[in-house]
Amino acid sequence: MHWLEERRTPRGVRERTFEVQHAGGAVPGALWTPEGDAPTALVLIGHGGAGHKRDESRVDLGERYALEHGVAAAAIDGPAHGGRAGGTLDLSSRGVDAMVTDWRETLDALVALEEIDGERIGYGGVSMGTIFGLPLVAAEPRIRAAVLGLCGFSGPAHDGATYAERLRADAPRVRCPTLFVVQWDDELFDREGAFALFALLGAQDRRLLAHPGLHHETPEHVRDATTRFLAEQLRAIEA
Repeated sequence: MHWLEERRTPRGVRERTFEVQHAGGAVPGALWTPEGDAPTALVLIGHGGAGHKRDESRVDLGERYALEHGVAAAAIDGPAHGGRAGGTLDLSSRGVDAMVTDWRETLDALVALEEIDGERIGYGGVSMGTIFGLPLVAAEPRIRAAVLGLCGFSGPAHDGATYAERLRADAPRVRCPTLFVVQWDDELFDREGAFALFALLGAQDRRLLAHPGLHHETPEHVRDATTRFLAEQLRAIEA
């Protein structure tokens, strides 16, 4: 891991950008950490199709985890986003595999830090963050809880999608406690397809959180619920 820059967010949280090099290339990322020296739980944050590692939503989540829950958070740029703009967004199984490798290499580097407790790792990512994140959660036993959603098997954003069979195959392998978010009037992934994906999850503890509204109209209290869910699940491991 190569550290690039350190700053304080608008709410005063320590933020460090970094780059992880592996055989697949360079992965740009950001890490937000709470105050204190004790090893802390870590949440990996996946961004959506219009986002990047330091977009407004990712910074807000990093601040929430650090300030409200005493948890570290990290995000990386997906292909063709942020510091990797100009590349190709490949949503085929091969592209998903590449992103899963990027995340796992990044996780290896993060858990090597003394400030991170490698026994308490979570993942949160919806929409494109689920397309890439669900296979990661299925493949990575170190992830102990997940938030997924705003994704499914039908709707305009799914038509002709190349990742559907990958999600169908990987969903039963998601065994950790999972909170799945649905927007009832989602114009990109309709609720029937989202319910079908939720039904395939292999987690014994799987929860559905649905609200009226379009894809980008998730209520503010859902963000509170998802961050609290992951923080509580990771805190329970400590007990």
